[in-house]
Amino acid sequence: MHRLRMVAVLALFSILSGLITGRSLFYHMAYLFITLIVLAFLWAWTGISWVHLRRQTRARRAQVGRPLEERFSVRNSSPLPKLWLEVRDESNLPSHLASQVVNSLPPRQERAWTIRTICRERGRYTLGPITLFSGDPLGLCHLRRSLEPTSNIDD
Repeated sequence: MHRLRMVAVLALFSILSGLITGRSLFYHMAYLFITLIVLAFLWAWTGISWVHLRRQTRARRAQVGRPLEERFSVRNSSPLPKLWLEVRDESNLPSHLASQVVNSLPPRQERAWTIRTICRERGRYTLGPITLFSGDPLGLCHLRRSLEPTSNIDD
């Protein structure tokens, strides 16, 4: 967000300079900065829109010393490609590293991965929620979308 603030300050400075001096160059620069902010937001918004995530767990119960297997798939139902999409898993199962960064997901395509975690401790653990992150190529705007459905697993 630091970059976004800097571009907003430059836009404000350009508008004020244009009002003070009356030169059209400063107005054109202000238009450029404002357009840049709007396009960055739209790019980030389309990055997390029209994305469907599926999470499949083979079994709801696991044994200590045995693997828990999960399959994730991310589908882009948009006519636009996704430059990058971070899928962050908020599960509390120890050593369960299901988060992933998906690079260059083409339109109407799907990317899938499988996670195998060895269960090391007994207990009841929550799988999820999952948060999707995306942004624009310049790093001005980052948006996130939370996917709330969670499930439990007994170990």
